[in-house]
Order: sequence, then structure tokens, then C-alpha cells
Amino acid sequence: MKKYINVLCVLILALTLIDFVSPFFVSSRRDVSISLDPQSLSLGTAVFLLVVVLVAFAAAIICFVTFIKFILNVNRNEVFTTKNISLLRKYGVYTLLCGVCMIILIVYMGIALNEALTDCLDTFIEGFFALLMAEVFCIGLKMQEGKNTAA
Repeated sequence: MKKYINVLCVLILALTLIDFVSPFFVSSRRDVSISLDPQSLSLGTAVFLLVVVLVAFAAAIICFVTFIKFILNVNRNEVFTTKNISLLRKYGVYTLLCGVCMIILIVYMGIALNEALTDCLDTFIEGFFALLMAEVFCIGLKMQEGKNTAA
């Protein structure tokens, strides 16, 4: 059973990576030419975009690390723990942060906001799903604690 869970988790990590990278390469509108001329940027804009890229990169790394820690905890049969709940919450929040950074970058590159939202919608769904799973794990932990105190 753990083998199948590990395969599923590796697939989720691969899809997450594709999800974070794909909006920059595939636009929902094929006729839009996306160009970012570095010579026309002001210093403030360049610094802002650099900070957004660094925040997105750091958030993506934190997402992957927390998800891998979560997988390792589940493999050790530590499922309903406060550590896993905090890992899932962190994964969800940082996934949402990656989505926001992607929208900022995509909109700045010349794509309309509604198209950027369409490109990044699955990232937001993934983040909200992770937060939902964290709440499910929280309920499971409370049920497990109630079962242990009743016995």
C-alpha cells in the first residue's frame, strides 16, 4: 500500500512542478506575444519583479520540502499528528503564495488578468485543497485523541 501512496505522491510533486512552471510557457491565448524588455524597465520595477521571482522561488522550494516531509511522516505511520497538519497548512499557504506571484508576473508580462487567473487557477485549487486536507487531518487528530481518552 505504501508503494502506491509513494507513487501517487511523486506524481503529485511532478504535477505541482509542472503547475508552477507551465503558466510562463503556455498562455491560454495563443495569439498573444509575451515580451518583457529588460532595457525598458525602471530600477524600481526591476527590483520589484526580482523580489517577486525570489519570493515565488522560495515558496516553491518550501512547498516541495514540506510535501516531502509530509510523505516521509506518512511512510513512518505518523498520519494524524500536529506536525502533519502544520506541514499541510504550510504547503497550502505557500502554494497560494506561488499562485499570487505567478499572477503578478504573468500580468506584468502583458497577459490580461482574467487570462492569468485562468492560467493559475489550478495552483489556487491545489493550495485550497491542501488547506482542506489539513482541516480533515485536524478533525482526524481530534477523533483519534477522543478515541484514546475514551479507552
